[in-house]
Amino acid sequence: MSPSAGQGVRLGIALFLAALVQSLWASSLRIGSAQPDFLLIVAIIGSLFCDANGAAALGLFAGLLLAALAAPPHAGFGSLIVSRTLVCFGVGWLEERIFRDNALIALAIVASGTALTGILFFLFDPQPNVLHWARTLLQSTLYNTLLALPLYLLMRRFVGIDRNSSYR
Repeated sequence: MSPSAGQGVRLGIALFLAALVQSLWASSLRIGSAQPDFLLIVAIIGSLFCDANGAAALGLFAGLLLAALAAPPHAGFGSLIVSRTLVCFGVGWLEERIFRDNALIALAIVASGTALTGILFFLFDPQPNVLHWARTLLQSTLYNTLLALPLYLLMRRFVGIDRNSSYR
């Protein structure tokens, strides 16, 4: 198995584990109206270790898993998938062109990625109470950002990125 194939398998396993954590404990970890989105955090961080196409696939599967777990019965399924796919594609595209492995950049990317995902979801599936939606998005963005550093360090170790060598 090539290193990139092994890395893809490990990212898939990380996404599956994030789906398990999301379904089992995310609602228990709710603070106010903010609930952590482990699938989104893992997909965004995983996208830091992929090219644009791999990151889009990671976002697609994160969206599919979250939509299967949490989508309302009459709307939102496609919006969850598309918003996560676009954001992860953007992170993968930026990674190819601008930055490399860095914990501070991972925090900023998770924060902006969470906010952008929420905004895209709102554009695709508008919510009735905009102020409540905005407050929940801000709280969720802060919550995901707090969880980003430990998850980044775990993912980096699990995926097998060595800081002393180029992973491309």
